[in-house]
Amino acid sequence: MRSTFAGLNTLTRGLYANQVSLDTVGHNISNAGTQGYSRQMVNLSTTKPQTVFGGYASYEVGTGVNVSSILRARDTFVDRQYWKESSSLGYGQTMEDILGKIEGVFAEPTDTGIQTVLNKFWSAWQTLAVNASDSGARTAVRERGVEVVDAIQHSAQQLTDMVADINAVLDIRVNNINQISSELYSLNKQISNIESGGLNHANDLRDRRDVLIDELTKITSANVTEDKYGNYNVQVNGVMLVDGNGYQKLATTKTMDTDYGYEVKNVVIAGSTQPVTFTNGEMKGLLDARDSSEFGAKGYLDKLSTMSKFLLQEFNEVHRGGYGTDNSTNNNFFGDGGATDPDYNSAFSAGFTDGDWIKVLKVNPDLFNTTNGLAKIAAKTSQNSLAVVQSNASGGTASVSTTGSYTGGSTPTNVSVRISTDASQNVSSIQYSTDGGTTWSAAIAGAAPYPSTYSINIKGLTVNMQINTAAANVNGDTYQFSLSSGNNASGDNAVLLSNRLKVDTSLSLGGASLDTYYSSMTGALGVQKQNASRLADNQQVLVNTIMNWRESTAGVNMDEEMTNMIRFQQGYNAAARIITTMDEMLDKLINGTGVTGR
Repeated sequence: MRSTFAGLNTLTRGLYANQVSLDTVGHNISNAGTQGYSRQMVNLSTTKPQTVFGGYASYEVGTGVNVSSILRARDTFVDRQYWKESSSLGYGQTMEDILGKIEGVFAEPTDTGIQTVLNKFWSAWQTLAVNASDSGARTAVRERGVEVVDAIQHSAQQLTDMVADINAVLDIRVNNINQISSELYSLNKQISNIESGGLNHANDLRDRRDVLIDELTKITSANVTEDKYGNYNVQVNGVMLVDGNGYQKLATTKTMDTDYGYEVKNVVIAGSTQPVTFTNGEMKGLLDARDSSEFGAKGYLDKLSTMSKFLLQEFNEVHRGGYGTDNSTNNNFFGDGGATDPDYNSAFSAGFTDGDWIKVLKVNPDLFNTTNGLAKIAAKTSQNSLAVVQSNASGGTASVSTTGSYTGGSTPTNVSVRISTDASQNVSSIQYSTDGGTTWSAAIAGAAPYPSTYSINIKGLTVNMQINTAAANVNGDTYQFSLSSGNNASGDNAVLLSNRLKVDTSLSLGGASLDTYYSSMTGALGVQKQNASRLADNQQVLVNTIMNWRESTAGVNMDEEMTNMIRFQQGYNAAARIITTMDEMLDKLINGTGVTGR
């Protein structure tokens, strides 16, 4: 026969089950806005029934309900999808951010970008080509060259500073990884201890651990597995970062880049030199954005170095082959000057690193000499820059060069020269006229041997003239030429130099001109930035979708919780009401029976 008070125990269990369910509903509602919280559910099960023997058979009478477990609602498959795609999102966002900063370094297309500076440099050479003796045009060429140097070196410095910034972020991320790893290990121990009996579930601790994994997978390409004890084993490209026995700290080591001399931070296992590599996540993005030869800061430093090398070698080669208004030659436009300007195509540049080409890039200091600096700008291709007409076609040919600046304004001066010869047909003296032959003046003769150089001073110009010896030379032969602004510095070499910037191709620039090379470089940068933005945007959409899947399972729905609250409240009230009824019955039984005949 069943105990008289058995029903009270049954209903006490019911009160407890509904109370725990209500407490869980309150816990869910309280944590509806908590990051990473998974709604919890109370799993109820019937208790072991009691066997009661009746008149003809035995019966199984229920004894109530037990709270068998409190579990969190979680889809591990969706979690693993989230962790994988979050890692790709971290990589894409990092690349988008840093490529955007590299775009800011070159500032294209703007009035302050390198492209504009190169265009102004080219335009200055074009102006010099048509007015080659003008000091203003020569000054403009020199100063536009300074702009080119400043633009390249400033961009290089900004990229170098960006590398330092990336190194600093790497240090911060490594510290973040170590902090997360330490807490993950601590949570592993707590969870395994709580769940060691196989009955309890450390729901809130597991939520916290998953939040940390969310953070870690965005930073790294972590692979997460769970062992039979409930520990998370976290690996990063073969390195066991966290397991049930401990965690591995990471550190950064310093090396120097051999090309540019800046500091490079590399990630290693703390206390060793074993490198740690990353295949995805923010860490991979930071390392690629710093070191990639295609789209990293170093890759764009390499491109600036290539441009600097072109200017120091191939552009200089054309300038060195030309002549200034002082007829000096072999002068560098870029790089060092001196008594003998160094040839950067020779052994002088042997052993140069990529960074050295940027460091040595400058406008030749000799061009800033107040005495003859501008005269060294090689705008002409030869010393003889004037067309000379001679009366005796069989006579000795004339070679004419000029120095100085023409002061005759826009009016040209026609010069006639007549010669006197000796018995050997050498030119023994010359006279010149600037008024059509009315007045003749003697030129200053140079030293023998023949042919001597004769010097004539006309309107600010010094005309140096040589006439070769020839058997057909006759006393009185005349030579005529015209002087005007620009005659003393023909601009034919300035044309060649401007072509070297815009037209001529170079193998060192991949078969492109300097202008095309730079345009292609900035165009590629724009495409890379767009690709990074597209990847980040697409990944963000995908991660948001997966997060919605996760929230559909683990998220707290207030309508659902309110419904559960009413359900469990009613269950609790009903159980309490039955207890009241049973109390009245027992009261009647105990106090109201067996009193007859008293």
